[in-house]
Amino acid sequence: MLARHFDAVLDQADPVLQVTFFMILACRIILGVSRRGGNFMLALVNYIIQLTVLRDWESVSARNQKLLADIPKDVRTLEKNFNLESPHIIYAVCPNPNCHALYAPTFVDNSPVPIYPTICSYVEFAKGPSCGTPLLKSQTISGAIVHLPIKRFIAFDFKDWFGGLLSRKGFEEIMAKAWEKCRGAEDEGEITDIFEGEELRNFMGPDGKLFSLGGKESRYVFSLGLDFFNPSGNKQAGKKKSIGLISLICLNLPISLRNLPENMFLFGVIPGPNEPPLQCTNHYLGPLVDVMLQFWSPGVRYSRTYEHFYGVVVLAALVCVVCDLLAARKVVGFASPKHTHMCALCHCTRKMVHGLGNTVTDSWKPRTKAEFKEAEKRHKAARHLKERKKIVDSTGIRWSELSRLPYFDPCRHVVVDTMHNLFLGLVREHLDILGIRDDEHDDQVVVDIASSISPNTFSHLEPAEQKSMKRLINILERPMTKELQTTDGYEEFKTKINNVHLHSLQLTFSLLKLSFPPPTDKEKNKTKRYKMDYTKAILAWVSYTSYVMMDLL
Repeated sequence: MLARHFDAVLDQADPVLQVTFFMILACRIILGVSRRGGNFMLALVNYIIQLTVLRDWESVSARNQKLLADIPKDVRTLEKNFNLESPHIIYAVCPNPNCHALYAPTFVDNSPVPIYPTICSYVEFAKGPSCGTPLLKSQTISGAIVHLPIKRFIAFDFKDWFGGLLSRKGFEEIMAKAWEKCRGAEDEGEITDIFEGEELRNFMGPDGKLFSLGGKESRYVFSLGLDFFNPSGNKQAGKKKSIGLISLICLNLPISLRNLPENMFLFGVIPGPNEPPLQCTNHYLGPLVDVMLQFWSPGVRYSRTYEHFYGVVVLAALVCVVCDLLAARKVVGFASPKHTHMCALCHCTRKMVHGLGNTVTDSWKPRTKAEFKEAEKRHKAARHLKERKKIVDSTGIRWSELSRLPYFDPCRHVVVDTMHNLFLGLVREHLDILGIRDDEHDDQVVVDIASSISPNTFSHLEPAEQKSMKRLINILERPMTKELQTTDGYEEFKTKINNVHLHSLQLTFSLLKLSFPPPTDKEKNKTKRYKMDYTKAILAWVSYTSYVMMDLL
């Protein structure tokens, strides 16, 4: 197709010249050569051709004269001829660091010149004042004064990108097969893909039927990713800048393909130099949510795809958010992990006696989509900042643009980011953000592997035994996995635990529902249990529990 296009443009020019233009485009797009570098390469090609054909201008044929006239001077012309520039919208962004409102351009009488508002009119609270920040700056281009946005946000066309994905050979077929995992029997054992999980198996479509059953439409699910990074590199000192990437991944693709750069959709780059505060992230998510609402109902019809010559209606849903801990809270609408209501799944708080560090799952009260919806409506309808802060303090919930998606459940659709947590080894850092420190030099360790032992369970003991019991719990809550793997470490903790009162050891043995190891030949006739027997049984339990927890992490 590209060769035929250049045949038409160059009027059957030398094939070597066509290959040259292909090489320039490859350097520009694949190798990342700058626009200035591409223009230099074009100028160099133009100069070489002139030296070849302009020895005697009078003898230059009309064909060669047209050839020289058709050689572009800007690499963007080549990109335009090949339709390589993705359709996009350039939004004007309010430069106020506390606003970030977006304004789409308008066009008059098919003019290519975009028109933007001059002043930001965003009103955060009902009956409140508008922002009033200037949006445009004057610039002289070719002798004419034009007004351009001070700050811009470029949003790429999701419909166009997904249409290109559906036009690739074999992609529709392999993406349709993903639903077979949902339609199969209930899974047993290990889950290897999101389609084998409970959420997608029970996910309902806009028609009230299981989304996985499909119909005449083609159905797809996506994950949303948002991450901020320093474009100048991660620096410990000096000025720090931050820009954000908003991307989508089609989960219908096989795991080996879905995360490849060529199969991911970049919606836009949130401009810097700093991250937008809290609610301001919603401005950048708004246009994407608008598109996803169209894909949900009534769907988007493509006139032709690779598998559907006469076109097909496509339904799509955004079923999960995959971000790091901090970005996920901004995107979905939960408060910071350092907030009193630090958990996005349950009502555990930092102020509760058995809140932070509590691993007794029977005591957890999960959050629900209904209560989240009610809290965020109150947050959005707040009349002033104090009222909004009061709502966040009591619920830990803010309003999010994703809530406009009727199917999105913020309590179930936020996924642990494996890239940050596992591949980059940031589990320890996230636990530190939550306030759970694993430091052998810290006297207030909160890693709670013995949380089922509450003070009420040993209140009947003598005061000295109660004090001994608290000391035992403190020992058990300390990290000792590595120490127990060495002889010296094992002996150290064995001595500490063996110094506890016998009644405290017996009660702990009973509360944790432990058992003694099978007796050896020398212990067959043993009828009485001593402190050391209970100590060894408790240490065996600690070793096993710590091993399982580390294996999960």
